[in-house]
Amino acid sequence: MLGRKSKSKSSSTHPIARFIRSVLSVVVLTALVLGITLGAKELYAVDSTRFGKISSSLLAKIHIKVDEDQIGEVAGKFAERISQTNLGSGVSSSRPDGDSDKNVYAGKDVAVEIAFLSDIHDDVANLNVALNKVKERGIKDVFILGDITGYGDVTSLTKIKDILDGSGVEYFVIPGDHDLAQSLDTGNFTSVFGREYGETDISGYNFVYFNNSANFTVIAPSAISWIEQELPEADFFLVSQPLYTEELAPPFNRIFMGSTNGEVTDASMLDKQDAVRSQGELFLSLVRNTASVKALIAGDHHKSSSLTDPVRSSLMHYVVGAVSSSLNDYPQKALQSSRFGVLTIFQDGSYEVSDVVLD
Repeated sequence: MLGRKSKSKSSSTHPIARFIRSVLSVVVLTALVLGITLGAKELYAVDSTRFGKISSSLLAKIHIKVDEDQIGEVAGKFAERISQTNLGSGVSSSRPDGDSDKNVYAGKDVAVEIAFLSDIHDDVANLNVALNKVKERGIKDVFILGDITGYGDVTSLTKIKDILDGSGVEYFVIPGDHDLAQSLDTGNFTSVFGREYGETDISGYNFVYFNNSANFTVIAPSAISWIEQELPEADFFLVSQPLYTEELAPPFNRIFMGSTNGEVTDASMLDKQDAVRSQGELFLSLVRNTASVKALIAGDHHKSSSLTDPVRSSLMHYVVGAVSSSLNDYPQKALQSSRFGVLTIFQDGSYEVSDVVLD
């Protein structure tokens, strides 16, 4: 009836009010997650449960009640989306996931594809998933860029080797610092895999792969002489740890050859680290002065990234993401979902490095 007024409902029960409160909570929550994610100095320390407890308390102060589990779930998803872009790493150029962005290379004929796996950390299940995806793409050659185990014991190294041997792919392996942990050198690794560096030709392109994973032990002069001899013929240089990270956001800008994310206080260890850093600077200089080297590809960060070299713009620096599903005591997806890299070289000589996500 016209003129009849309905009874008003309280703002706490009215559907429109509930909708506005829900939207407001999502907006505030998203802004909160964004602020904390971008302001975090250590992305390795992301913990969605702990984040939920902190955030729910902060939201309650502005009279917005959101369940802690809901906050944790949003934070985890948001962190993963950040990691799949380059917002979290400070990288300006994009890294396509799998086949998600082929427009730039549409119509180009592929000459060869090569896979790069890193940071397996004994995760047999994810390694098998990665190898199956490699074979589904018809890729025949795989480079493993270090940290295939957690502690570098012979049993663990042999277990990974057996899987690689049975995969049907041609593979080349260099150790990471985790693979040196038990023996304190490459002794365990070389007893299983035979060598820690080498070179190979694939479809007319030369790949030099080299172990630079030791954080406090300098590389032998004979190995440096080998690099100086082989690098001029290389198209791609593959190492365990990056040589250049200056444009990446913390903590990734602090993780390169001759540096560790944790603080080193012992004077003798600092001297050893400085010596390794000097060798890293030498290698970087050699790569920059070798015009044939198109890209330097490394592991260790547990997060994929790409940088254009500031000295030679025709040189790219790539870091391959982690195969492992975990990162210390946290899930790998809190930083970036598990993945591996694929180098696609086209018939015209151009190339791209893309990511293949495991889940």
